[in-house]
Amino acid sequence: MNIRFILYILGALMIVEGFLMLFPTVVAMIYGEPDMKSFLFSSLITGGTGGIFRYLFRETSKEITKREGHIIVCLVWIVFGFFGSLPFLFGGQAVSLADAFFETISGLTTTGCSVMPDVESLTHGLLFWRALMHFMGGVGILMLVIAVLPIFGVGSMTIYQVETSQASISRLSPRIKDTAGFIFRIYLFLTFSCLLAYLPEMNFFDAVCHAFSTTASGGFSTRNAGMGAFSAYSQYISVIFMLLAGTNFVLMHYVRKGDFKKATQSDEFRFYLLMVLSVSLFVATGLLLSESFGVERAFREGLFHVVSICSTTGYTVSDYTLWFPPLWFVITLTALVGGCAGSTAGGLKMVRIILLLRMIPVQFKRIMHHRGMILVKLNRQNVPEEQMFRTLSFLMIFLCVFILGVFVLMICGLDVTTAFGATVACLTNCGQGLGEVGPSGNFSGIPVAGKWVCSFLMLLGRLELYAVLIIFSRDFWNRQG
Repeated sequence: MNIRFILYILGALMIVEGFLMLFPTVVAMIYGEPDMKSFLFSSLITGGTGGIFRYLFRETSKEITKREGHIIVCLVWIVFGFFGSLPFLFGGQAVSLADAFFETISGLTTTGCSVMPDVESLTHGLLFWRALMHFMGGVGILMLVIAVLPIFGVGSMTIYQVETSQASISRLSPRIKDTAGFIFRIYLFLTFSCLLAYLPEMNFFDAVCHAFSTTASGGFSTRNAGMGAFSAYSQYISVIFMLLAGTNFVLMHYVRKGDFKKATQSDEFRFYLLMVLSVSLFVATGLLLSESFGVERAFREGLFHVVSICSTTGYTVSDYTLWFPPLWFVITLTALVGGCAGSTAGGLKMVRIILLLRMIPVQFKRIMHHRGMILVKLNRQNVPEEQMFRTLSFLMIFLCVFILGVFVLMICGLDVTTAFGATVACLTNCGQGLGEVGPSGNFSGIPVAGKWVCSFLMLLGRLELYAVLIIFSRDFWNRQG
């Protein structure tokens, strides 16, 4: 294990985080707020520690294996989480390290859970830092700095392969740096477009924070009421960009090049739109029949919450858990499904759901025609048996982790509804749960042990289980090279 090289890379990434902390420092300076010093000290500590690591371990082998890649991917989120907690601790907004780390990991993993009971009491610097963490985590911290690592003499192919799962972003170019550039430019374009679209109603600061949060599928807001604090115009704008954020960025790259056929022939994208539309109509119809909603409001709130939860953004305009139970139950299920692979959304991902659904009739056919070679098809192509095995194994691991998460949170003192909702919110990176952690609540009342468990679940969900859990396997540490 090349420990020196791992620390060298972490040092380089900490320099990047320390630099990014200067942005909320400037925001605090503009608004004349006292936490300017908190951000400045945090930036110096983070960047300085990274500089020390880089200097001490500069004379080391630059070779990296997948084992080091897995460790780097996990450690960078933890390191970013702990150092990103410093502004909350120095500013006195977090009462404990558990609270500060929870809020930071929630931002970086674009989960959007919060332990802050009164968001509007936070300073502009902290509000911007929360939004900026969403921006960083939206396409992955490593995707953001992948073009920076070569400056330090570090190749990034192995790290990229670990960070992007088998259901995630495919390479658009033979060069990994070019691939990251394609994705990042699309991400920037969506964020800037969202910012401009919000400006007619929001002030510039709110528009920036909500643009960062929306395109990252995050969920942090500058208002206690979330998007409910704004008019129908901003809510419809949010729907559009949440829907795009949950779409595979590779498809958007092809659309940008004028190749619309790639998007129209994508089974995953069509299933994504079909599910969003059908569930939205179901919820809207239910609201018309069970609540005193007009047609426009029923359609808007049904569409908004379905897109928000399905894209795992987690914005709300009202407490949907007070609606007719079948409605919020269906909305909660969409969080488990999640968005498309290669997007900023979490959850199981649409492509895995499609493969699982198509496996059922294929299995029936195999029973009736046991000598036939019948395979699952995706985008008119046969899916290899190995891919199907990985999909099934991912589902089983997800279910096991989900059940274990609910059980452990119940041991920590949560009731079954809250434990279930918290696990859904954290493991899918959706941010909205049930019970005490539903749309009208937050995670401030969760015991300290429960907050650490939830932080771990958020990390598992963001890295899609394998990248983290493999570290706990014996074979990972026994393998050579």
